[in-house]
Amino acid sequence: MSGVEIALVAAFAGLKAKATLDSGKAQANMYNAQARQTELQGRVQAIEYQTEANNALSNLEKVLAANNARASAGNMDPLASGSSQDLIARLNMREGVNQFTIARDNATMAKQMAAYQAGQYRTAASNAKKMAQTQALIGIGETAMGGMQIFGKPNFMGP
Repeated sequence: MSGVEIALVAAFAGLKAKATLDSGKAQANMYNAQARQTELQGRVQAIEYQTEANNALSNLEKVLAANNARASAGNMDPLASGSSQDLIARLNMREGVNQFTIARDNATMAKQMAAYQAGQYRTAASNAKKMAQTQALIGIGETAMGGMQIFGKPNFMGP
């Protein structure tokens, strides 16, 4: 067996390994892109929840102002402690703060879940690269074994 056959087998093994590595790299890039997309979606959701939280506080402010205006129009002291007006204001504040807190917590959870899912995608990307490297090495070994079977071990390994 001449060196040409050995060179062809080696070239084939190298090309096969390169294709396997490129495939793994492409898959890893896809997972990394999905991770980035997930993070962006989480940020968008968080902003939506933060907007909802701000709207809850804005609505609370409007409700309290309307209650004070009604009390003043009815010849009541809107700032008197213990009055029915005060009790209504406290109830409205409790409800408004609850809505704000829930929306704020939802924003935090959206960010954290996006980060968690992005981490899973990044782990998958890393695993795809490692798997491609392992498969490339296995492919080189398989090609070498195939060469030994075709050309015979003594001829393949040299004189």
